[in-house]
Order: sequence, then C-alpha cells, then structure tokens
Amino acid sequence: MRTGLKPMIRRSFTALWLIVALLLAALSGVTGALAEYDMPYTIEVDISSQIVTIFIGDTDQIARQMLCSTGLNDWTPTGDFILPETRGGTDRQPWYQIGNLWVKYATRLWGKVLFHSIPYSKKSMQAIDPQCLKRFGYPASHGCIRLRWKDAQFIAENCMPGTMVHVIKSGNRNESLRELLFQETYDAGKGFSYENFLGISNEPGALSRVSEGQEVLNLQYRLRDLGIYDGELSGKYDSRTVNAVRFAQYLMGEDLNGVATAQFQEKIYDADAPTAMNVELTEGVSGPAVRKLQENLEALRLYGDAVDSSYDVGVVEAVKAFQGAYGYEANGVASSEVQKAIDYEARQVSAAFEGADYTCETTSEPLNLAAVTVDAGAALRSKPSQDSHKIKSLRHGTSAIVLEQGGTWSKVRSGSDVGYVKSSLVHFFTQDLTFLRYTSTVDDRVYTVGSTASDYYAGANLPCEVFAEYLAASDQSLDISSLVNYVTVDTRGEAEALNLRSSPSTDGDVLATVPDGMSLKVERRFTEWTEVNAEGTKGYLMNAYLNFWTGPDDALEAEEDDVPLDASMVAYAVVESVVEAGAGVYDDDSDEAELLGHLPDGVQVEVADLSDGWCLIRYMGHEGYMSVEDLQLVLKDAPSADADERVGAEDESVSEPPNESTLQN
Repeated sequence: MRTGLKPMIRRSFTALWLIVALLLAALSGVTGALAEYDMPYTIEVDISSQIVTIFIGDTDQIARQMLCSTGLNDWTPTGDFILPETRGGTDRQPWYQIGNLWVKYATRLWGKVLFHSIPYSKKSMQAIDPQCLKRFGYPASHGCIRLRWKDAQFIAENCMPGTMVHVIKSGNRNESLRELLFQETYDAGKGFSYENFLGISNEPGALSRVSEGQEVLNLQYRLRDLGIYDGELSGKYDSRTVNAVRFAQYLMGEDLNGVATAQFQEKIYDADAPTAMNVELTEGVSGPAVRKLQENLEALRLYGDAVDSSYDVGVVEAVKAFQGAYGYEANGVASSEVQKAIDYEARQVSAAFEGADYTCETTSEPLNLAAVTVDAGAALRSKPSQDSHKIKSLRHGTSAIVLEQGGTWSKVRSGSDVGYVKSSLVHFFTQDLTFLRYTSTVDDRVYTVGSTASDYYAGANLPCEVFAEYLAASDQSLDISSLVNYVTVDTRGEAEALNLRSSPSTDGDVLATVPDGMSLKVERRFTEWTEVNAEGTKGYLMNAYLNFWTGPDDALEAEEDDVPLDASMVAYAVVESVVEAGAGVYDDDSDEAELLGHLPDGVQVEVADLSDGWCLIRYMGHEGYMSVEDLQLVLKDAPSADADERVGAEDESVSEPPNESTLQN
C-alpha cells in the first residue's frame, strides 16, 4: 500500500470527503413522465441474472436476449426509463471514449449510465480489456450496462429514443439460461425459435433439454472425444450439453437449435465428424480430437509416430517441443489455447510452402521465466516498490523473462517493457525456449516459430503472450485463421529508410523506399529476403533489417484519435459519479488498496499522474488515486463545452466476479 500520507492526515482527509459526499443528491429511478409507448422494442435488464432481454413491442415475444455486466454495489439504478435523444453526436456511434478507455456503440439510458460494449484500452477492436472480458456476465461496472459489441450495436441501431427500459431485480439468478448466453446471444433473426435456443424439442428420437439417461451420457462422451464438450459427464441434457450440440451444428453447417436429432447423433459418429479444441487433452486420452492434434504436430515436423488418435508419450514430447517454442510451460498438456496455437502454426507452415516439402531445424536455449499465478494478474512496476509507477498489468498465466530474481521483488522483461513484479505473485521456472526454423527443400523460403534467447532479452514478445492477446481481442470468438504475418522495418540507426527491391537481391531495381519503423504485411518469407506489400507495391526487403510479428488481418488499419493520454496533456479532471456515496479515492492505484474516502459528482481535482487506468489526483492539499472511469479528463487547450456534452460518462471497475479470488497487485 502507498504510505505517503501520515495516519492523522489520512483520517482528516477521509472525514472531509465523507462530509462533502453527503451533499450528493439521490438517484431517481424514473426519468420523468412516461410518454405514450409506440416503439418497436421494449428492453428489460435483470440485474439478478445479468441478462438483457429485448421484446418485440410491448409483447412477450423475444427478439434478442444477451448476457451483460451491470454495476457493482447496486450502482445500476432500477426502475422504468425511456431512452433519451443522443447527445452531441457521440452516442450510438461505433466508438465512444470514457476517460482513457474506449467502448463501442454507447446508448444513454439515464444521465451517465449507458449501454455499451466491453471496454477497450484503445480505439481498436484488438485491444479489448482482458480483465473486463474475464468479468463479463458479473456485476463489474460503475453503473453502465456492458454488452458484447454486437449486442450494443443492436441497441444503438434499433432501439430508438423513446424506447421503454425496465431495470429490475428479479431475485432469481437463472444459471441455466446464463450458461447458454455465455456461449451465444439469442437472436430471433437467425431463424430458430426461442424454444430451440433453450434446447427444447418434441421431435421423435431427438435428445433435448428434457432428456436424461444413458443416451445422453453416450452423446456427452462422443462430443468430448470430438473436443467439443468439456462439461460434466452426467447423463443430463443441461445447458452445457445444449451449447456443445449447438457448436457441433455450427461446425456441420446446420441450424443451431441445440437439439440432438437422430440424424445428428448418426453424423457425429461419421469418420469425417467435425472436431474442436475446447477440451484439454492429456496423456492417456484418445479420440478424434487427439488425431487432429497429431496431424497438426506432424505438419510442424514435431511428431513422427503413427497418427492413431492416442495421446501417448510421443505426443507428450511433441507438445512439449511446441510449448518450448511458444513460451508456455512445457508440461506436455494440450490446453484449449495450446491446441489452437498449434493448429494456427500448422496452417501457417502449410500456407508458407504451398505444398512443397520442408524441413524443421530446432535450436534450444535456456531461459528463466516467471508465470503470473493469480487470477487478477500482477502489476509490472518501474521500481521494486508498491508506490512506484505501474508500467502495465500482466494477466494470469502470462510468462515474463526473469532478469533478476529476488525474495520480495523480481526484475523481469515483458515484451519491450522492463520492470519489477512481486515474487509472491509469480511461479519461477527455467525452460529451454526452442526456436523452430522451417526451410523449403526446393527454394530458400523459410518460416520461423519463436525467437532466439538474444531476441527475447532484446525485447521480443513471447509468442504465447501475443497469441493470448489476440484470442482475447475478439470477444472470445476470434477466428485465428485471420492472423497473418507482418514486419516492421528496423534499420538499427544505420539509415532512415530501406530499399524495396523488385527481386530478392541487391541487384534488383529499387521500387520504393520504406521508412524506418513502418510496418508491412508479409507475402512470402525467404532465407535472406521477405516479399512484402507496401501500399499496393509488392517487393523485397532484407531480413536483417526487419522485425517479424503476427497479428490480425486488419492490424495495420489506422485508428483516428488513438493517442495515449498522459498527465502532461490533462489540464484538470472533474469527478463523475453515478452513486450517492461518490467516487472512491484510494491510497494506491488499485481498488484493493485502502479506501481514503469519496468525492461527489462535479468536484474538480488536479491530475498529478495518469497510468494504466488510474489517476494520482490532488485535492485540497492531499493526494490519492482514482479510477479514470470516475473522472472526466479535461485536456489542455481543449475547447470549452457544456458539462452535459463532455466526453466520458462513467463506467468500468476492476472487481472480480463472485466466488473468484481477491484482486492482488
């Protein structure tokens, strides 16, 4: 905890703010007189279940149903509301800024309370906040109602101003329905009924929500062997079984009704039945999912034994080899994420050589690593002190390179960032990091997986960390086939630009010059040269002056107004709180820190520092930390605006869902 304030000062500071906070007016549950209702939709928000239901008109017919995250501590007001007109042209748009975070399709419910997407750290679809994503489906905000971005878009584009919204506490937490909505939103526009979505059917021979017994147990076993079902083998057709059947139907290209018809049950036993990577695979298991894993490892030249659907010692060693190249702890267990990474790299290798044969050369070097073990993640700090600047947060499972291991604090490198992490929040291990180099047998095309030890010490990201970020960046549904390879020009200070040549040789014509620092999409990579696409012109660059990386196919799209804020850009901040107690002020940049007190809505404070979602603020001679989501940041030289038109309405907190571990930093 931060110790800069003496206890006596802290007590008086707290008392002052608590007295000031008493002046805050209570929230009203109704937004004025209700107009005559003639809107196409009615919205119901059930805080108890964290579910939003959109009805057609004022009927009971459901048009859409979705999971959400409302406010912590009853901060989302209950009652009847009417969606107001948009403000200042920023509501209901693809992007909306809240402090130094971004959300998609914000629709104002009342005052500073909005419907909007899960937050993003910058104006990019690839920058979704992993902690907010993890808490989705549980109370987590400061009052706003978070949704998947497509659900937020539906409200923004279809629920017009004047739409009635009922925010209730039903008192009934519908876990069965929540389980279904965790996987997929119900959308009547997809062509199947709400009963089908629930997995209910009276079709003869079909297994559905009302079924149980040996037939259901056999279905669960088969879906598990296909890598689709990871639930309990109970013989009961529960929500997880419905979800698994629906996912199998998706893979087969069938209607997603969640009902296992007799025809469906026959298809899943076919030799060409679809497989998935949802189930963790370990030594001793067998089935089609293992066979798919063996085929991918074979394509990576890491497995040379029989492809027999059996997870034996040979598969264990091959998985360990891949984990070593990606930076995962080499335990031989193929988690869902590891399987997806293997599948992605196998497809990349196959595409790189276009049917030509290739070989794999491996080089291993030992590296000391530290993996974050706490669910809430750990802070990477500039100094070995809780009071020092937080560089960034390291998510659970993230591996960092250990530069100096200590009893209380350890110095680590995470990508290009070097800092200190609490030793108690990580697991230390030494692992041989493997560099895989694939080379064509017919020409000099190459493809690599991983990096050398010197590259990692110089700041290269561990592939597992990069891959996990991209998986999280798509609201849990990233199509990993969309990941492609890129290069960034790095002339090492020797020149301001690099020649783009017509052929992979210094004798090739110079087609253009590529400035230092520019990133480009890779067409083909060879031993010494790489073919790239430079704004429509294809040519070759020397590998010696390139840094290679992987990203989504839109990674190079420019984003406007995507400039990270820092304290030097901020003139002052105004507290924005939707709760009567006011916004919390802490003695450290974590909401697990000691609460000093509260500041009411409208109070102006000085911003001393701004980092990773927290502001060090000064007020009446004292200091404390506030979440940027509780502040309206007023930029220097910004044009004046009416208070109601200021960008930044509310929102995101950093508390864990119920029944999960306490946040640690």
